[in-house]
Amino acid sequence: MINDVVEEPLEQAHVLDRPPAHHRKLLDHGERPYWTRDGKRLAFIASNYGDAAELDLETGVVRPLTEGLGEHHSFLRVLVLSNDDYLLIGPAEFKDRDVSRHVESELWVLPADLSTPPKPLGRRVFEGCGVSTSTPRITYAVSGRNDPSIGDPDVFECHVTDIEYGPDGPRLGRDEVFYRTRGTAPEPQDFRHSDTEVIFAEYHPGVSIEAATEPLCTVRGYDLTTGEFRTYVEEAGVHNECEGVFPDGAATCLESACDAEGYPPRNLWKLKLDGSQQRARMTAIPPESGWKATNSNVSPDGRWLAYMVAHKDDEAGSGRGLGLLDLDAWAADGVEWETPTSRRLDGLPFYPYPG
Repeated sequence: MINDVVEEPLEQAHVLDRPPAHHRKLLDHGERPYWTRDGKRLAFIASNYGDAAELDLETGVVRPLTEGLGEHHSFLRVLVLSNDDYLLIGPAEFKDRDVSRHVESELWVLPADLSTPPKPLGRRVFEGCGVSTSTPRITYAVSGRNDPSIGDPDVFECHVTDIEYGPDGPRLGRDEVFYRTRGTAPEPQDFRHSDTEVIFAEYHPGVSIEAATEPLCTVRGYDLTTGEFRTYVEEAGVHNECEGVFPDGAATCLESACDAEGYPPRNLWKLKLDGSQQRARMTAIPPESGWKATNSNVSPDGRWLAYMVAHKDDEAGSGRGLGLLDLDAWAADGVEWETPTSRRLDGLPFYPYPG
């Protein structure tokens, strides 16, 4: 059910109290939603550096996942493994917003039945992870800040790692480093094509907007079978960051600042993963609202887009509620595809990343 309209000034009301067409507010709190495999529930982080919880879409009931369970309650992300266990990311304890997120954030596994507290896997990671839908397998990056043994702080390694289960519970198993780089910051986001390709964002820190010839973030893929890299969108002066891949593998969710007044992106887009760079805007956050839609995940049946909303100036990943977009209704209205080139040729607004 769509929430009732709250008669408050726009700048004081929640952006989804007056939802755009096909949008719906789920919660006025929470961040980083992630679908369970049956498509009936959404796991999410209840509060930044806090506990994980889960929303039942049919009943609207929220149940705690980590609250009161064990000693660690400083999580930033929750995902769902193929066996329904929860993969958590966050530090063992909160110290400060830089160290706890960029240095000491690590992997944990919480059993689906919540029978034991989250177990640390002994691996610190850079930002988020991608999860296989067919087997307990994950992909992620490690920086020199996470693990000084790999090199200086600006060195990054991208991994594909199996999670194995033994008498002592889950542990990291077979591990493959498929990409090592310095100067850019890759973040694997998802698998596709039966886990043969990793889709990842690659950030370009320190790029000067004066040159306007380099992207701020690109969407790339790596074929684990052939060793081939592919670029799916690259746009000078613009932040394009992939999120989760659609269930059919043909497209990915995209945070793009192409229509925003600089960083951060305001809306979520659908990006084709065929090399055409075609994208179409999905969410419709009003530009004058001061809000943004971000951190999205598509339901297993491809019908629904779950996403997080926040104030434009909030720290990346900090949320102020969860929303849902009906993708069938959105598509029925007519999808308008564009590319970085067509946006310029058509004279559409272009706002480069601020210097």
